[in-house]
Amino acid sequence: MTDVDRLLGMDAVELAGVTFMVIFDGARLGQEVPFGKLRKCLTVEFGKATFADGGSFALDAVELEIALIYGQARVAARRSSGPLVLLPRGLQLLAAPDPVAALREYL
Repeated sequence: MTDVDRLLGMDAVELAGVTFMVIFDGARLGQEVPFGKLRKCLTVEFGKATFADGGSFALDAVELEIALIYGQARVAARRSSGPLVLLPRGLQLLAAPDPVAALREYL
């Protein structure tokens, strides 16, 4: 079961910064990372989504919001076919001592 309330109560930029570090760990510039890796990362933290509690739709919405934050900060972009691609600024974010603060600065 998903902890929907906790998921929706999280600061979106903080969640984007933390998930970015997990899903792009070890990635190279221009490398594609499956969009499903973001879902897996969120599922580890918030539990498996179900339709019964609305968690699946909430998780979908949060995933898209995170992808928009990545794009707005120009650290990663989503290809039309689905995967996320690490951008040059994303390499800087991976090296940042405080990725959440750096992401906020990029926005």
